[in-house]
Amino acid sequence: MWYQQRAGLQVLKIKVLIITVMVSVFTLLQSVPAWANPVKTPNVQIQLISEVSNVQPQTPFWVGFNFKIRPGWHTYWRNPGDSGAAFKVNWKLPNGFTASDIVYPYPEKFPIGPLMNYGYKNEVTLLSQITPGKIAAGSPVEIQVNAEWLVCEKECIPEEASLSLKLPTGATSNINTTWIKVFEQTRRNIPKPSPWQAQANINGETLNLQLQAPQLKGTNNQIQEISFFPNEDGWINNAAPQLVSFNNEGLILQLQRGNRSDIHKVSGVLVVREKLDTLVNQAFNIETTVSTQPIQTTQASTPLAQVLLLAFIGGVVLNLMPCVFPVLSIKALGIARKSQASTQEVRLQALAFMAGVLVSFGVVAGTLLILRSLGEQIGWGFQLQSPVFVTLMAYLMFAVGLSLSGVFIFGAALMGVGQSLVSRSGYLGEFFTGIFATLIATPCTAPFMATAIGIALTQPPLIAIAIFEVLGFGLALPYVVICFTPGLQRILPKPGAWMETFSQVLAFPMYAATAWLVWILTLQAGTNGLAAALTGLVLIGFAAWFHQKTRLAKVFWQRLGTIGALVVVGFALTLAQISNNTTNTVANNPSQNSLINWQPYTLVRLTELRQARKPVFVNFSAAWCVSCLVNEQVALNQPDTIAAFKSKGVTLLKADWTNRNPEITKALESFGRSGVPLYVLYPATNSDKPIILPQSLSVSEVVNTLQRI
Repeated sequence: MWYQQRAGLQVLKIKVLIITVMVSVFTLLQSVPAWANPVKTPNVQIQLISEVSNVQPQTPFWVGFNFKIRPGWHTYWRNPGDSGAAFKVNWKLPNGFTASDIVYPYPEKFPIGPLMNYGYKNEVTLLSQITPGKIAAGSPVEIQVNAEWLVCEKECIPEEASLSLKLPTGATSNINTTWIKVFEQTRRNIPKPSPWQAQANINGETLNLQLQAPQLKGTNNQIQEISFFPNEDGWINNAAPQLVSFNNEGLILQLQRGNRSDIHKVSGVLVVREKLDTLVNQAFNIETTVSTQPIQTTQASTPLAQVLLLAFIGGVVLNLMPCVFPVLSIKALGIARKSQASTQEVRLQALAFMAGVLVSFGVVAGTLLILRSLGEQIGWGFQLQSPVFVTLMAYLMFAVGLSLSGVFIFGAALMGVGQSLVSRSGYLGEFFTGIFATLIATPCTAPFMATAIGIALTQPPLIAIAIFEVLGFGLALPYVVICFTPGLQRILPKPGAWMETFSQVLAFPMYAATAWLVWILTLQAGTNGLAAALTGLVLIGFAAWFHQKTRLAKVFWQRLGTIGALVVVGFALTLAQISNNTTNTVANNPSQNSLINWQPYTLVRLTELRQARKPVFVNFSAAWCVSCLVNEQVALNQPDTIAAFKSKGVTLLKADWTNRNPEITKALESFGRSGVPLYVLYPATNSDKPIILPQSLSVSEVVNTLQRI
């Protein structure tokens, strides 16, 4: 029996050997080398092809990326539209060889829900011209390239390939007959220079593109469709209808404007579908300047109800922003004291607080709209760009802190902490607390809020003010809800001596806010402004002490104390003007107190870096923006973030909006924003859209975003 077992074992070994060989052969057949041509993915077959069969030294020739795309799927044009990503290449050429930018055939439109994308389906070839350097006689030329693209149906899949093409050299170049028809067809689809002069102007929310071609008049029966594909995103609303009309001058294409306000020129591809014997498409490159007219930017695709919802959510979230912390001290003390009042009294005071918020938001909105209509380049938080306003706010914070500390009681009722909360002064105090909350909240921009304000500033005045009022309603609502909650008095602590200590403790956030405002003033107005503000604070302190010292004296001394305090305060107010006349020496040094070597932002510098195809990160910030300072400390000035910036070769620009800067204001408006913070990452490829990061940053958020470029 042993020989039968041995024979069976030998048969088993042979079977295992055969299976192993078959698996190995199958694996070898299925594996793709590091450099291959063509490369097949589940959705695309891509091949690097050449128009010539051999290379002639120093004679340019064309190559192409031939895509065969899975049915129902598509790839993207140089401007992908509302979503998607453009084709990317990284050449590895022999020494002395250069490659041109990718030359794209005209695209077609792919509507995706409310969005519109631009790209290709079925088959397309993208071209590039290779210019050879010196070539050793008889040496073959190998062209290698890493390619990346995005292919989409309902879902999108990023794909890549490493392609290699080896060509022999020769004294003359010979046409590659294998691909001659592909190159001919592709060239027919490459946009041609326009035979007509183009003009563009903006009328409200319409971008009019005029072709000076009188001969086109009367051809409207032949022309089936005209489509304009912009080279850059944001110039037009991609999904909006494009209206065509004819006049004696030629053809007019009415385009709905996009979300960019810096439209000084427009370029793109105009595709005309004409009915001849068959339907024929012709594509032309269009480039023209845009006439300078007063324009307003709007995001027309955003319904008003959605904007109001964003404003409301932004107002609620604003309560959690760092700049609102000082006013929370007053709110906390007010709520603690409400156990003395009736339910009706508590609710009426809450409504008085909301009224103060709504009135002050209306005033801020009206002032902002009036100044912008007069040509001022300002946005949310504009008052903090004024050294005088910052100085006065520091005085107010300091005075409130002194009042809470018990140095004087005059004006305590004004801030909602009067001794008789059931008196008329309690309502007035709550009203002014609402105003104070608005003033101190303006250095911050909460999530959702930036979009709402950006749209509000482009709307008619009544709609704009309505958006601001909804924002104020959101800010006041949590406090009102607490005051209207049944059973509030049962959960509040009983009044007692502890409240005086609590009031004194709450003075310190006010002193901290004063120090912060003085620091901002130093950045804006230098040491002269600092000296004036510190002198003013000393005078405010003296006036408070002098008034309190004489408050219980005889009538003569009471009047003297009041008049003397007012005179001293008046003199302190005049010192605030000194800070407005000093020269800023610090605010324009963005690298101070930072681990990052920020370069100052200018449009010229950004343009230079973009043209050099370098990735750029722009930090729109201001010294008075608490959210900006928090983001810089917890997310940007961190070792992991700095290392990620360096590994990607990102140039860091800081757009310092501490003082008024029209150029930075225009840049903010181009992204539909009217305030800081704003963080924008520009990829190295100009065709890629800039990436806008969240307003509340984290290290992981920044690092993950950098990995996308």
